Formats: sequence, C-alpha cells, structure tokens
Amino acid sequence: MTENSNKANFEKDIIHQLEMSPRVDEYSERQEAFSTAVDNIVALWTENRKNKTTWPSEFQEKVSELLRTPGNKSSFQIYLSNFDLYAHRSMTDGFYRSCSMRSKIQVIVEEFVDFANLVPEEDADHLEYIDDLYKDFADDIPPIPHDEIPSWVPESHWWWRVPTRHDMSREEIEERLYDYHPEDWNPDH
Repeated sequence: MTENSNKANFEKDIIHQLEMSPRVDEYSERQEAFSTAVDNIVALWTENRKNKTTWPSEFQEKVSELLRTPGNKSSFQIYLSNFDLYAHRSMTDGFYRSCSMRSKIQVIVEEFVDFANLVPEEDADHLEYIDDLYKDFADDIPPIPHDEIPSWVPESHWWWRVPTRHDMSREEIEERLYDYHPEDWNPDH
C-alpha cells in the first residue's frame, strides 16, 4: 500500500468518525469519538506539515461541512468544556492538557472552521478569554520543559511557553502538579 493510499484511508476514517460522532447517544462515547477525530485530524495535519503537503480540497470541504453540523458543534462544545476545565487548572495539573487541547482547537479553526462558527454567539470570544487567563496567571503556571512540548507544536502556539517563572524548583513544580491528599478523595482515610 502506498503512502497516498494510506493517507486517503486515514482521511476516510476521519470523515467517518465525524459522521458517526453525533449519532452516539452516550455523552462520554460521543466525546471520545469526537476527540479521536480531532486527534486524527491533528496527526494528519502534522504529517502534511512534515511532508510539505496540503489537504485535498474535497477533504477540507467535507470536514468543514461536518464540523458545522449541529451534532458535531455539540460535540465541540463538550470538547471546549473539557478544555475550559483544564485551562482553569493551569496553575496546578491542567496546563499541559490545556495547551494540547488549545493547539488542537487552533488547528481546527485555522484549517477548517472559524471558532465563531463552532460555538454559540455568546462564546465567540472564549479562546481570547482562555488566552488572557494564561497570560494573567503566567507567573503561577508551572513551566513545561522545552523537551516535553510535543514536536508537532509550531512556534506560533505561544501558550506552551507562557509561564514566566522558569526559576521554579522541581519541588515547587511537583507540589503544584501533585498537590493531592488522600483525605481530599476519601474522607475515611
């Protein structure tokens, strides 16, 4: 099988995932299906960048169309809610996951659909709100070591490098990341 046919099959899989995601009744299964589609889009985007290729126009149009359907917009809202949760936990254990989701959202909005077309009108500035959150708490967010930032992340995704406290000790970082006590989860402990 050639690289082009593998890519074409992967594109078909992504379209299938986006067609099926809204049909899943269970909330967690819908979110998992949509997240898988997003992860696969980003994987293919990464390959395109590495190989200096572009999306086939029919694929880009179909994915754009599918992302705009009510079911996928609903799935995107769930994805965005999870992203929001991690973004608000950036000062502790949520920053890495938040950055990853933020970058994936950026790929979607740059390559397929404007953010404002994926969310209700009142949420159109939500990415700006999260970006401001990162900037406002830059002194309190544990930094991600450069070698732990995924290789697919372009320099334009500045949020990965927003923490300003590069003098945080490993102990301080770990305390922020792993500040859980058994009694927080089990009152009988």
